[in-house]
Amino acid sequence: MSFKISLAVLFFGVIFIFKGQAQKMWTLDECIVYGLEHSLEQEITSQDAAISKEYWQQSKRNLLPSIGVSYPGYNVSFGRTLDPVTNTYVERRFVSGIRGGLSSSITLFEGFRKWHHLAYQKLQYENSKYRAEQAKYDLAFKIMDLFSNVLFHEGALEIVKEQQRSNLLHYRTVSKKTDLGLMAKADLYEIEATVSGDSLSVLQAENRLELAKLSLLQEMNLQQETIAITAGLTSNKLPETDVEEVFNSALETLPLLKISALSVASAKKDLAVTKSAFFPRIGLSAAINTSFSDNIKDASGNTVSFREQIKNNQNKFIGVSLNFPVFGNGRVWSQTKIGKIRLNKANTQFRLEQQRTYKQIREMLQKNKALNAEEVLNQKQLKAKEQAYKVAQKRFEKELISLYDLQITSSSYLSAKIEQLRILVEKRIQKHYLDFYKGEFKLPTIASN
Repeated sequence: MSFKISLAVLFFGVIFIFKGQAQKMWTLDECIVYGLEHSLEQEITSQDAAISKEYWQQSKRNLLPSIGVSYPGYNVSFGRTLDPVTNTYVERRFVSGIRGGLSSSITLFEGFRKWHHLAYQKLQYENSKYRAEQAKYDLAFKIMDLFSNVLFHEGALEIVKEQQRSNLLHYRTVSKKTDLGLMAKADLYEIEATVSGDSLSVLQAENRLELAKLSLLQEMNLQQETIAITAGLTSNKLPETDVEEVFNSALETLPLLKISALSVASAKKDLAVTKSAFFPRIGLSAAINTSFSDNIKDASGNTVSFREQIKNNQNKFIGVSLNFPVFGNGRVWSQTKIGKIRLNKANTQFRLEQQRTYKQIREMLQKNKALNAEEVLNQKQLKAKEQAYKVAQKRFEKELISLYDLQITSSSYLSAKIEQLRILVEKRIQKHYLDFYKGEFKLPTIASN
């Protein structure tokens, strides 16, 4: 008996554990952290940054001299062949010997091409890092928008359900009065239609909520059927900030603007690399080679020793080369012209990005100002409509107004509550956007959670 009781306790305990895991409540920071860790797009941008870093590292190694080793070869021939000592054809086994060597070369000067290329690759690596950072912010704000959308639809669903509960109470009241003959059946039919409409509104609100959750799950790359979130909505006034102040902060911190600035610097270095082709190229090379052959004999007809042949057959040289470009079909001139155009394009793109950012900041601050004003007015309107709805309920109970008038007042109160919810949700995300442009928004990490 005790074994059955223990088994039952264990069974319900396991069910409770799984139920607790299924009902995990996700905060906004947790959603962002999970999305950043599991997004395939983020993995691709990280790989792009790793590739740019390797290009930069290789451009450093290109400054070092190159060293090559020719592998020793040992060749043996049979049959009729040419004897290199007697210069006659003989029918015998012939060993041509072993040959090998070591060579090295380095470019002493080529218009500082490698140094410009090194600086260019470094700028490209910095650019890729900022692109990866911008991609993280883009994903974070996508998740933030979708999270807020879920939050809004959850609030809207609760408001609609509250309206449904209120209309069900009205339905019971009207039904009783109809049975007592105090109200006409037309009123009962009307409230029944309203209750049916409420059921449809609840169903539609639930569908919209599920679609919002699905979008959030897909953006997070979270393999679940649904998700439960938790967040608080507070009525805080958005700070009124000067446009120039926010824009100056954005110039210092915004990754997108830094990417544009680095693109200008990269275009300058790319142009310098192209112009280096106009300068002469000076190179230094050195090599040492040697060989051994069984056919090399001394005066006594014995094969000269391996050590002596390696020493005697050494071939050393050091060379300096100078290559001065004279005419290349105008290719370098054309590439230089294109490089200048690309530099002008990068400058124009940078100015355009600054202009877009300035416009976005102005629009954001104007929206913040409008949301503050809307909230104040809507709060007053909400209080007035709430009082009007309470008064209408009392007057309806005393049969001083019709059911139609009560429904109009209820619908107006419902619209005001949903509008207040929309304003609070929008203000919540607008605060994050303002912090982002001011350089105060930080991506959440695992440690913070």
